[in-house]
Amino acid sequence: MNKLNTLGSRFIMLFCAITVPLLLILFFVGNYAKSVVLTQVANSYQHLVNANLNVIDRSLDDITTNMVDIVNHSDDFQRFGQPGLSDSDYYFAQMELIHRSTTYQSYYHTVDMFFIYSKPAASLYSTNLVGAASGYYEPVRAWIEKSFQHPEKLKQFLYKWSIIKIKDQYFLYRLVSDDLTNNAYIGAIINVNSLKSPLGKLDVRGGAGILILGDDGRVLSNPSAPLTTSAQLPADKLKQSGSFTVTEGKAKLLAVNKHSATAGISFAVVIPNSELLWGLSRFQAVINLLPLIVFAILVLYLFIFRNIIFNPILRLLGAIRRIKEGDMSTRLPNSQIMEFAIINHTFNNMVEEITDLKIDVYEENLRAQQAELKHLQTQINPHFFLNTLNIIFQLADLKRTELVKKTVRHMVHYFRFSLRTKQDTVTLAQELEHIRNYLEIQKMRFQDSFTFEIRMPDELREAKLPALLVQPFVENAMIHGMSVKKAPFILQLSARRLDEASMAVEIEDNGKGMSAEKMAELNNGSYAPDSEDNHIGIWNVRKRMTMQYGDKAELHFYPNEPSGVRIRLRLPIEYV
Repeated sequence: MNKLNTLGSRFIMLFCAITVPLLLILFFVGNYAKSVVLTQVANSYQHLVNANLNVIDRSLDDITTNMVDIVNHSDDFQRFGQPGLSDSDYYFAQMELIHRSTTYQSYYHTVDMFFIYSKPAASLYSTNLVGAASGYYEPVRAWIEKSFQHPEKLKQFLYKWSIIKIKDQYFLYRLVSDDLTNNAYIGAIINVNSLKSPLGKLDVRGGAGILILGDDGRVLSNPSAPLTTSAQLPADKLKQSGSFTVTEGKAKLLAVNKHSATAGISFAVVIPNSELLWGLSRFQAVINLLPLIVFAILVLYLFIFRNIIFNPILRLLGAIRRIKEGDMSTRLPNSQIMEFAIINHTFNNMVEEITDLKIDVYEENLRAQQAELKHLQTQINPHFFLNTLNIIFQLADLKRTELVKKTVRHMVHYFRFSLRTKQDTVTLAQELEHIRNYLEIQKMRFQDSFTFEIRMPDELREAKLPALLVQPFVENAMIHGMSVKKAPFILQLSARRLDEASMAVEIEDNGKGMSAEKMAELNNGSYAPDSEDNHIGIWNVRKRMTMQYGDKAELHFYPNEPSGVRIRLRLPIEYV
């Protein structure tokens, strides 16, 4: 039987057909929720970064505008770059420019330092260096002074904000000068970490970091969590504003980027996904545990379902199997479940009805067999009676009165036995005495041409067997075995014990015998005569043996040496 067709297998498949789609839906819902959260958070941070970076860009534009205004409209700046200026004029011009720059520096908190440079005097004056790189004042001044020693490199700083590196710090650097003379310069320098100050007001989650990056993706600002080991981000992702995911070790990070065309840098807020999905992570963990939870529920449900459904069904199947094997005492117990209580009660009633019906059918069959047995027994008596009358007729025809009397006396004993026997069974001694009467009649007929012998141990005298069971074989031997040859016809009848439970009754003669085909036909258990004159006695005996003993009795025909037939009946030993 295919195990997939069992109720338990079908139940598991049905349970999986319901739960697996639900688990898949929960899995996709969880991933969709994560995607929505990441998108919403990215959009929120994008707006904040854009707004703050726009403020920084406007500040840089204002700083540039202010320096250009000084270059174009300040008389002090014009005098500062003139050669041959008196010390007093030079001093007042320098002081005015530094005072004005200091005022702007206090106004534009983004700028770390303003400076002015006089090419004729080769003099550099600056405000104090404030902000994140305040400790780099001397290195910054030294770098600026050195840069003016290479005029060919100054042009790259005159028209845009540029990124420079001083020691381990990156700065935004901008110069403005008179395009006609280039005798004086004013400039501003901003440490990139100072640009993070306005962004420090961003409402970022714990573990998030703000980075400033170059166009090549290098991190220009001081490293901050969570991006502490990586030196850069993908340059192609920084060219356009937006969000993207990067990997830092085993952690996934969400980067929200905004590129500044004014400064040539990019601002990025980098946030670990674990921080963004802190609430959803628990939800995802529950989703990941759901298969185990569902499996545990399935096991528990199967256990309960087994006690409620499977066990009663298994008991019912077991009871049906025992009934099939013949155990009609099988009954099902009462059940607490109403449906199974009805089934069990109905089953028990059905078994009782089948038992009663089986008993009725058995008794009816027994009565039919008894009637058939009586009928078969009555078939034998007339058959023998006709044969006996034929013998008496022949003796009377020969005028042998004494033999007729003797024959009639044996016949009277024979039929008195038959009429006196009301029971179906007789003892072996009675059966053989009955046969002796028959053979004495045959002896009177054939005289010296026929002789017989009957042997029986005393221990088997009281063994019972169906009446007239052996007599038909003796009669057939006399009818079919006698020959006209000179040698006398000898018939031997013997009984002996085979084992504790069975005995053998054998009939032997030295007559004509029979062909091998006929003997094989008679040994066939399904043999039936074609007419009442053709071995009907043998058929009757085999039929009665089957009804009386079943397969415990056997009947076999053998060729006798040197001639004749030997018949053997194997019967169970039963005593009266």
